[in-house]
Amino acid sequence: MPLRRATAARAVACLLALSGLCVSELAGSATGPADEDIKLQISPRICVLTGRDRQCEIPVRAQWQAAHEESLCLVIVAHPDVKQCWEHFSQGTYTVELTFTDDLTFQLQDVSLQHVLASEVLQVIREAIRYRHKRRQPWNIFD
Repeated sequence: MPLRRATAARAVACLLALSGLCVSELAGSATGPADEDIKLQISPRICVLTGRDRQCEIPVRAQWQAAHEESLCLVIVAHPDVKQCWEHFSQGTYTVELTFTDDLTFQLQDVSLQHVLASEVLQVIREAIRYRHKRRQPWNIFD
């Protein structure tokens, strides 16, 4: 008999836990704006530095879309001087000429710059020619 009580108690605890998860999911989706509704895309997403290049010098285009009208700002974390804001728009595009040596993080934030709504990273890849292996001939057991 004690085994049945323990099993029943575990089953009740699992049901309560699952119902608590369901309730918290519903409450979370109903309380705030869904950040998933805001999409940010940057182009290009990668800058490749060859052996003679020291920095990337390229125009970067950032484009965003939202399901509803938003008031937000596009900022580049490493470049606080670059900031573009929109008031009551559902989409926007911004192109800027940038010079940089490390990865750049683009963020869409609310107008007060307190919450990050979307983020994308522009990666810098350094071409490592000296570490690249040359193609070798397949090995031969008779050599």
